[in-house]
Amino acid sequence: MTCEAHQSTLSSRLGDLAPLATPSPPSFELIERNIRRVLDRYDAPEKPPERDAERLFAEMQRRIRESDWHKVPMSFVTRIASLIYAGAHRFRDDLAEIRRFLCAEIRATTRHGFLNPMMRIYLESYETGKAHTVELAEALRHSHSKIGARWQPLLENVPELLDAQKAPSALAAIMERMPDPWHGLRALGLHQPHAPGLMDAAHLEFLKTIGPKLTTLNEIERLLGWLKPDERALRQVGAGAAIEVLLGHWRTRNPSAEIQSLLVDRLTQLYSHPRVNPHPAWSEVDPALVQVFLRWLMGADIRFLFRVLTEVERGHMWADREKFWWTLHEQGRIDEVWIAFNDEGHRAALSKLPADIRQSGRRFGRQVGDRDKSLLVMRIRNKVVIEGTFNFRVHFFRADQPLTPELYRPRYDVADIRNLSNLDAIAHQGDWQSRVLMALSR
Repeated sequence: MTCEAHQSTLSSRLGDLAPLATPSPPSFELIERNIRRVLDRYDAPEKPPERDAERLFAEMQRRIRESDWHKVPMSFVTRIASLIYAGAHRFRDDLAEIRRFLCAEIRATTRHGFLNPMMRIYLESYETGKAHTVELAEALRHSHSKIGARWQPLLENVPELLDAQKAPSALAAIMERMPDPWHGLRALGLHQPHAPGLMDAAHLEFLKTIGPKLTTLNEIERLLGWLKPDERALRQVGAGAAIEVLLGHWRTRNPSAEIQSLLVDRLTQLYSHPRVNPHPAWSEVDPALVQVFLRWLMGADIRFLFRVLTEVERGHMWADREKFWWTLHEQGRIDEVWIAFNDEGHRAALSKLPADIRQSGRRFGRQVGDRDKSLLVMRIRNKVVIEGTFNFRVHFFRADQPLTPELYRPRYDVADIRNLSNLDAIAHQGDWQSRVLMALSR
């Protein structure tokens, strides 16, 4: 075979070979998901109370003065740093030497095992314009390029992050552009968007930017999603301010029924009833706005009571009672409302609430003394008025009497209520509505 023939045969064989299939790139989704789970669990480790803080500070000061770092692990230094910048110690003049040393080390070191924890400490101890924040920010800016990969995406996405004055407003401006701020910040590299310090300040700035927009369902849902994202922990710090901006538009006007229902359901779900096991956030809210919310809650409770009664008491019509009490509510004559269902009503009422609301706190009580009696307990000016189902009369009590049934109890017994001395007890016969109005006016 000639050389040309051999080459021709080889060329034809090579030409007939099937092209190599490029393998599809591997999926990193599982790896990335596991990384996120690890970060969620361990990125902000629990900090047990430190009982030997003063001993540790003295030991650190001795080592600084003597330049004695023999066999000192990095964990010792970062433990001291977490303590020194904690709220109880960050302003102490007698510890300034340690803070100066830590800032000098930030500038000098290249070790990620030190710089990364110091970055976290800066974020968690952040207070706008305070000396310790300014010092940490300046030192970390000096070592910006040496901070580990863990923080670099966040530093790139938020250039003002190491600005002791502008960082909160810069983060808030970014959050304002995000459809879902909590998950959006995580995507930027901030794994704990509800962490203390800088994020507490950014939260308050975010409320300022989103506040004027909180007249639409989408914007209200966006803020509620920031307060309680998915199954994550509820935001605690700044919660009172968040409730205020959510309610602030409705001081003198009413929202749509849809918005009112959303706010009643979600705020009681997140921060409980303002009068029943209230979350501390309610104490931070303007009392006038709390009253606005309670008025909405009263209306929702009255409607809820008669909706449940219509379902479980099919042989009875409640239209005249519902209309009467609803009219008084709309006239602003009812100050507070509480419901106590009988057993069947209680089961039906619970079934109508989402699981998380059922578990978050009481929305109504129980009446345990008579299986066919449910109660509507009201405060109307200086009287406590108790309406009951079937043949239970409308009972009137002075609100300031020691034995008068209180609102918001978990349990009531109609037998106890009947046995109490009362101002009046009006049966639902004839023009009972007029007699009730007269009793209220006395």
